[in-house]
Amino acid sequence: MLIRRILNKLLSFLLIITAFACKTEVEVKEAPQIYTGPLSKLYGATIIYSDSALLKAEVQAAEILDLQNGDREVPQGMFITFYEKDGKVSATLRANFAYYYSEEDRWKATGNVIVNNIKNKETLKSEELYWEPKTEDVYTEKFVRIETPGELMTGTGLKAKQDFSEWTLENPEGTIDVEDDGEI
Repeated sequence: MLIRRILNKLLSFLLIITAFACKTEVEVKEAPQIYTGPLSKLYGATIIYSDSALLKAEVQAAEILDLQNGDREVPQGMFITFYEKDGKVSATLRANFAYYYSEEDRWKATGNVIVNNIKNKETLKSEELYWEPKTEDVYTEKFVRIETPGELMTGTGLKAKQDFSEWTLENPEGTIDVEDDGEI
């Protein structure tokens, strides 16, 4: 009997230890990850801006990312061609990176921004430039360099029409007369 009691107690003890040793796995669910990347990627993209069936501008980019807030990012740079009413190219704009703010309908071009006025043979260089398609204006508060056939001007801040036909250098810093001897 004593042995039986000892065996019963030992068996009960083993069952209790076994019950505590067997852990039930509790499945821990992680909170769902919210995707914050682009909604779509456009490769070899072209965006056309027109008014009353007249071509105003054409944006070309190797890649455009459509973001969840409606904005667009152009990580590999863009090239914009601006057109006159008769369809002739009036100016071009090139930048290493661009961002489109959908709420403001405004583009921000950064990194080696170059605007060429085809008709007047003028070139603007800056590190940042904003373009508003509705008003057809470009502007910056950054340093700019403007090269014309006869002058080289520098300053900070610029307001201009998108075709660069009219422009104002806000804070001019210097003008250098350049003589063109016809040699390249």
